[in-house]
Amino acid sequence: MFFWKRADANTTSGPTVPLAIEPSGNFEGNDGKWSTFYINLGDDGTGHGQNFRVLPFLSSPVTMVPAQSEWCNQDCAAKRGMQIFNGEQPLGYETDSSKAWVKAGIYEIPRPDWWNPGELNGTLGRDNVGLGQSSSLSPVLASQFVMTYTSGEYYLGSFGLAAGTLAAGNSQTPPFLFNFARGPPQLIPSVSFGYTAGASYRNDEKGVTGNLILGGYDASRVKVEKGASIKMPSQQNNTLVVGVQSIIYTPDPDKEANAFSFTDESKGFLATIDSTLPYLYLPDAVCDEFAERFGLVYDEKHDIYTVNSTAHQTNVNLNATVSFRIGTGPDASDPFASIELPYAAFYYTIDQPLVENATEYFPIKKSPNGIYVLGRTFLQESYVIVDYERWNFTVAPVLYSQNTDEHDLVPIWNTTYSPSVPTPTSIASGGGSGLSPGAVAGIVVGVVVVLLLAGLAFFFRWKKRQAKRQLYAEKSGEEIDTSLAGGEVKHRRVSELDSEPPNSPKSSIAGLYGRDQKDVVPFPPINEMESPPAELYSPPPLSSTHSDGNGIGDYFLAGKVRRRGATRESSGNNTPGTPDILGAAPLAELPGDDGKYQGSPVHSRGPSDTSLQSKIDEVMTRPEKSPQRDPEAHPDAIAEAEKEEDKKEEKEEGEAQPEVALERRASHTRGLSDTTVQSDTTVVSQPTPEELEQWALGGEEGPRRPLSE
Repeated sequence: MFFWKRADANTTSGPTVPLAIEPSGNFEGNDGKWSTFYINLGDDGTGHGQNFRVLPFLSSPVTMVPAQSEWCNQDCAAKRGMQIFNGEQPLGYETDSSKAWVKAGIYEIPRPDWWNPGELNGTLGRDNVGLGQSSSLSPVLASQFVMTYTSGEYYLGSFGLAAGTLAAGNSQTPPFLFNFARGPPQLIPSVSFGYTAGASYRNDEKGVTGNLILGGYDASRVKVEKGASIKMPSQQNNTLVVGVQSIIYTPDPDKEANAFSFTDESKGFLATIDSTLPYLYLPDAVCDEFAERFGLVYDEKHDIYTVNSTAHQTNVNLNATVSFRIGTGPDASDPFASIELPYAAFYYTIDQPLVENATEYFPIKKSPNGIYVLGRTFLQESYVIVDYERWNFTVAPVLYSQNTDEHDLVPIWNTTYSPSVPTPTSIASGGGSGLSPGAVAGIVVGVVVVLLLAGLAFFFRWKKRQAKRQLYAEKSGEEIDTSLAGGEVKHRRVSELDSEPPNSPKSSIAGLYGRDQKDVVPFPPINEMESPPAELYSPPPLSSTHSDGNGIGDYFLAGKVRRRGATRESSGNNTPGTPDILGAAPLAELPGDDGKYQGSPVHSRGPSDTSLQSKIDEVMTRPEKSPQRDPEAHPDAIAEAEKEEDKKEEKEEGEAQPEVALERRASHTRGLSDTTVQSDTTVVSQPTPEELEQWALGGEEGPRRPLSE
């Protein structure tokens, strides 16, 4: 039953793709200029079939071509779409030249129920029907119903796209579209098609050809998102019935500002979309509105509306459009499609044998039986997508472009096939295609895996950083033994432990404490300590001897080593307060440099050799008797001594003496320090009043500034 011309026809596997029927490129007909398509008949596998230019018929299931008739000569036959065959112009289909032709008999020509031109008969038979011009590449189905006719009512041949079953005598045969989709072999994705009639007036009147796709539609020729999807009446009645909700006449606003409704009186109505004839069969009141606005004259003899030259010129100047609002019913509703036809879409010429002389006319008619039709004229600016698998169709505006040779074919799958990708892949003409479903799935899986790996890597890195922070917190919370650091606090400013002078290179921790101490974790600045260490002052271990009058006396009196927790009694950059030790005055508290304490280094060297200008180390090593503290000193005496000391300090500050920057090294067991500290603040213990007086009197070099400054 099926005949496939390509060598690989029976080896094709996988989903099929839609098929675009080749347009002839001609605009022809005796009732207007219509874009035709190629088919061929009688091809027996040699690529030698007879070619015809035909029109798609939406309501007919059979292929029909003209037969030889007495009223049509060779010139007429050429105009009716018959191509040169065997080197000559045939007058009709030459069934004798087809080896596959089998005559079935004389039958009435299938026609839509809304049209009754009288009795029209033709010869029905079976033959090989191919798509496109006959060649070794054209797809062909064997033993398909073909009808030939001599009537002038059907000027051009037709290619039936309806889905009804054909019956001839005792035999019933599915139509061509059904056989082409179901196979075997299956040649298109489903029993469906997309179609627009084309427009001869487009592209600067060079014309844009029609578009016919089997098994899908061409996304490059239709505005699907602006269409309306409508259900067919039933599986037995697959006519394309729509609701015409309104018809609006809109002239060029520069010529006339007002728009007019053609449906104010008749309201909305139901109509059938059919390409068998060019006419719009409309309610009487609507036809009267057309006649008034376009200056039409009704020709009662031929039942047509004509346009004279004066009316034509007026219509050209007004450049009006007629907009049809199409929906599921006659009342305004959503969704709907707006189909706009320019004046040029209505202005055509009708010729023999329909009329005696060629006449300009408007393809509208009053319905004789109350059935309204939107004919081929309507399909110039609309695109229909018909799906017989699901018994619905879509009406949408046409998308016109200058390049109509390239297609963006979208398949309509049958109900038994589930594509791996929800949205069908657009397929470009010329064999190009998009990504396969497998490739798309691979890309998706790859992206998911990469995201998972990245998430795991981030999680483990975060956990590692959290563990380090927890370890740091544990180390920072340990109590530091300050008994070994008390001597250093006595001689050095707290800021010298971790501070550097401005604009000096930053030293590492190991620079102060040696390489064996580089892993010691530093303490935060004093003013930021949440849990301060025991206390900043703790006396160093006592020597076996004390001041004997000739030896070097310790600056601090010997006493019991005590460790007490510091308390936050100050704010800002001040050091936390420290309780009295051995009854001495409280520690003096001056603004510091937020010094940081590093570990518990052992201090074993003498006075710094870089602090000569400060005279502090010199005093500490001078063989003078250190004054003894009076443990019984009265608080009033202490306060009086402090006042005297403040007066002496103010007097010294008034003298004009150049400031000498202090250079310090940390007192450690390593060699000379390569880092010095400049600081204007210190944190030292407050001596007794007697010590302050002795220090102020000084020696041979005169009074000195008190340590508490």
